[in-house]
Amino acid sequence: MATGHSLLWRAPGRRDQERKRFGAIMLKVEARRLKLGMSKTELVAELGTTRDAFRAWLTGRTVGRKGTVAKLRAFLSQ
Repeated sequence: MATGHSLLWRAPGRRDQERKRFGAIMLKVEARRLKLGMSKTELVAELGTTRDAFRAWLTGRTVGRKGTVAKLRAFLSQ
């Protein structure tokens, strides 16, 4: 059960909202990758990450940090 401290530390549902927003970004990244005809390996090299991390982002297992989101948005704005 949540205690007073944990409720102040993290708002209920915050993580779900982050996953939803990050999932929407990843759908756009995947669509752009396919439109450009890039392989996942090429995209991973451009983003400077690993294939395992990229796979975890696509499947929703993990959520990228602020730096990752900035790189993904830069890729989308190209």
